[in-house]
Amino acid sequence: MSAVSDIKSVGVVGGSLGGLFQAVALAELGLEVTVWERSAGRPDDRGAGIVLQPSVAWFLNTFCGVDPDSVSVPVTHRQFFARDGRSHQTLMRQQMISWGAIYQSLRDRLDSACYHDGHPVTALRPRPDGVDIHVGDTVQPVDLAIIADGSASRHRGLVAPDGAPRYAGYVAYRGVIDETELPEELSEGFRDRFSFYDGERTQFLCYFIPGDFGASAPGSRRMNWVWYVRADAAELDRITTDRDGTTHGLSLPPGLIAPQVHAELLDRAAELLPEPVRRLVELTREPFAQAILDGRVSGMRRGRLLLTGDAAFVVRPHTAASAEKAAADAITLFTALQQLPSLEAALAAWEKNRLDEGDALYRHGVGLGLRLGLNGPVSPSAAVGGRND
Repeated sequence: MSAVSDIKSVGVVGGSLGGLFQAVALAELGLEVTVWERSAGRPDDRGAGIVLQPSVAWFLNTFCGVDPDSVSVPVTHRQFFARDGRSHQTLMRQQMISWGAIYQSLRDRLDSACYHDGHPVTALRPRPDGVDIHVGDTVQPVDLAIIADGSASRHRGLVAPDGAPRYAGYVAYRGVIDETELPEELSEGFRDRFSFYDGERTQFLCYFIPGDFGASAPGSRRMNWVWYVRADAAELDRITTDRDGTTHGLSLPPGLIAPQVHAELLDRAAELLPEPVRRLVELTREPFAQAILDGRVSGMRRGRLLLTGDAAFVVRPHTAASAEKAAADAITLFTALQQLPSLEAALAAWEKNRLDEGDALYRHGVGLGLRLGLNGPVSPSAAVGGRND
């Protein structure tokens, strides 16, 4: 008898990638799964590119029936730029995917009746045999609840009061450009390549990703770039204050960058970046930004309440492991529930596995930031996080 016999219903708090990986996998076990997502409507697909890692590829193929090759863009080489614009290459095959392609694959697999967007969870009340999930004026009792509401989780503290992430002292400016908007000679220089420029306490990287929710044919793709720049607390606040004076805290969405911040970004690019990657910054209409955070937890479970994805460990983008970690969280829970003899044994084994993996990734990300000289001299003292109900 597997641990699945001990539970019938699962509630997932958060409907982004971390929550969707869990929802799709647990639905495959025949469990009644409900997802509540705070945001309403289809999310913007013009966001981050992602290196396609093994757990994500396996998940898409096994649980979603999606051939990862059909929704990703291959690269054959890594390309390293010098400040004068010259470059050298090394052979390294990888697949690049977009956040939107993964999201759409997961949403297509999950029964739409299970997914409730625009429904923020206001409180979670653990019980000995489950959790009561409060959504508006209603209470939904479930046998197992999974907190998957991201790095700024409002509910993390119920499981890990010590787990709120902290600012690492630098930001990632990001941009995406439709392939059709790139001059052909520039596009040719980046095609089939994962390109890098490592400067003095800065790093720039770029690669092609699928276009609108998975379109990967030549001409329909997008160029994705990331530029890591040190910023103290005051500078982070200035970068994430939009053109109307509204402060967004830890990120700045596309289309809202203040004119002065945008002008300074272009000036910085002209001063510091090699010509090919500088042109990418100049061609980007709506650059956006996010704070780089570090977050680790000492526990991922309280009874039948679990943490997953970035609600648990927040690892730096250099690891290329955020989506991979979330997929592995779901795969290992699926396997433990299926194979171990009791719910207690399954959840205990799952937590140990994921704590070990999360801690290793956390330390790896911090080490990469140090090696690149990116850690800023001043970090805000306040941890990132919401209330804990």
